[in-house]
Amino acid sequence: MKNVLTKLTLCVLVLATSYSCQDQLEELYQDPDGFSKSQADAAGVSIIAGYFTSQLTQGFYLRGDYGAQYHQMRSGSRVMGTGVQLYYMAPEAFGVSYTLRDVENDWGSNGFNRSVFNQLNSNWVKGILWAQKEFNNIAEADRSKLDVLFMRLLHALKGYAYQRGIDGYDNVPYFQTGSAGALDGERAEWLGQEEVYPIIIAELGEIEEYLSTLELDASELSVFQNQDVIFNGSIMQWRKYINSLRLRWAMTVSERLPDLTTATINELAGKPLFDEANDVAGLADIAIVDPSRLQRELGITRAFRERADECRAPKRYLEDAMFCIPTEESVVVEGETLYYFSGDNAAEGLENGTVDPRIKYVFSSDILGRYIGAETSWDNGSDPNSYLNKIIRTYYINDPIMTDVNVTEVSFGSEDGDEQTIALSADLEGTLVGREAFLLDAFRGYLTSSSDTNFQIGTDNNMIAEFNVRPLYNFDIRYPTLHAVETELSLAEAAVRGFGNAGSAREHYANAIKLSCDYWYDINNDNTYSQQTVPAFPSNMDPSRIERDRPSKEYDAAAFAEYAAQQFDTMTDQEKVQAIFNQLQLHYGLFNFEVPWTSARRLISYLGDNPGSPYETFRWKERFLYNPNIQATDPAAWAIISQTDDPDIPVWFTGRNTKWKNVLE
Repeated sequence: MKNVLTKLTLCVLVLATSYSCQDQLEELYQDPDGFSKSQADAAGVSIIAGYFTSQLTQGFYLRGDYGAQYHQMRSGSRVMGTGVQLYYMAPEAFGVSYTLRDVENDWGSNGFNRSVFNQLNSNWVKGILWAQKEFNNIAEADRSKLDVLFMRLLHALKGYAYQRGIDGYDNVPYFQTGSAGALDGERAEWLGQEEVYPIIIAELGEIEEYLSTLELDASELSVFQNQDVIFNGSIMQWRKYINSLRLRWAMTVSERLPDLTTATINELAGKPLFDEANDVAGLADIAIVDPSRLQRELGITRAFRERADECRAPKRYLEDAMFCIPTEESVVVEGETLYYFSGDNAAEGLENGTVDPRIKYVFSSDILGRYIGAETSWDNGSDPNSYLNKIIRTYYINDPIMTDVNVTEVSFGSEDGDEQTIALSADLEGTLVGREAFLLDAFRGYLTSSSDTNFQIGTDNNMIAEFNVRPLYNFDIRYPTLHAVETELSLAEAAVRGFGNAGSAREHYANAIKLSCDYWYDINNDNTYSQQTVPAFPSNMDPSRIERDRPSKEYDAAAFAEYAAQQFDTMTDQEKVQAIFNQLQLHYGLFNFEVPWTSARRLISYLGDNPGSPYETFRWKERFLYNPNIQATDPAAWAIISQTDDPDIPVWFTGRNTKWKNVLE
């Protein structure tokens, strides 16, 4: 990481004057002399190389961003069920009613809706346009091999930027490759997925072909390594990344352009793709942000700290995808048979390969040692044996308070004495009748109002499984905008659905699981930060939680992958595609909302239902909304995009004209 910091100091500093007065895109376009070749030559850095490195370091592009991460956790979880906000699952905590809501009127909905569009049309594209202008000004005979390389890679990065934009909005202002856009007085075209995807799939194919025959001498390679803060100057990694992007895009258009999907996958046969656990396109925040400001102000870890609500683990990960099954027991109380989860099969299953090792790497048990998560469906308490009630009942059902009339309170909590207490009401102090119903209601209110954790991440009092704090607070993690696991899962789905020569669906599915296990073990285990380092784990986090979230050993990922593949063998094609999606969302977790959301919207047509797990009390969202200021600044553009500026209108790649409707819609 120190090497990365050194590179950025050398390579980005020279660009500071370029952007100091160009915060607005309009100002950038009006000032084409913001950064000159003579300045670059004087600094000893190619002007194209400087823009290349700057592009790699843009916020919320290949690295995280606090504000965007915050809103994608808060609003995105409500749309996709990435994490569980318990107060929207039950009414006891804050009197939440079983009525339909939407994230369009959510606090911070502007940030959720507009971040990608605003970034695309400023920071994500302006450097590429500047580089293109300077490149175009260099006579072809004077362009160095590195100038061409950096420009071609910027074209690939341009495709990735536009993918982010069109996935969320469909139509965006698009500049053709080779054009410097408004810097040369050219106006952007508003193009959508139907037009842009075939262009960028083809362009990246040409770039990969160029890279496949490129040879750099020692001097050129040294310069490239200094400028490339993502792949350290590895042409092979860039080829793998570009091919993996093409695969992603081919699957995205599969509902509309299956022939293009098949042709692209056939083209990719035999070409290098992301296929190793450390194959990830991303940059760690710490490579850019002052470590002293990282946790408290500017890093994605601030979002984790402030959105502890989303850190409750979903059942559909732990039980449905990872095969961690609760141990159910029963007891008769006042003539009624009641059930509770006394534990789970994690200990045995981790040893014999029937429980996913990521249960230890990605999640954290509750204070009873159980890896049991919550559902995102509504639970009003009317079913005494609901899933939530079976989680909660364990905290009191075998306590003396249920059998000894003289015991009037129950204590629970961590082993270090930091106990929590719930007391009976006065009218129940002299009787055993009615205690179960009272305690169930009291515990439901206590848990769903987050009184166990007080809305803090990393306490040692959590009554339900949560996301593991060690991966979340590994400040060295490279933000996973695209990972080898996604590539393997895309190939698995392509094989199931018959798109091209994709190989064995079973093999790709098992590979994805093993790679994900290896990746998350390393991210967890290699975390060397503490509450004394800079940056640090939050000071209000319980030290014992930090230590118990570290896995005691690395479990056999290959054994579990084979077990999961055996379950995969028994599924129908639709069930296999659902399982593939579950693995995708599980792998990216709280770090990447957009890719699973895009996949969910696309798969609704094939599956006939939503593969995600949106909260029942929230309206499904088909697209992001534009910044309404466009209506005043560009009425002609607004006339085009306002027709579809509606979260209920599916985007083109879904293959649908009708939105998917949630339970209450």
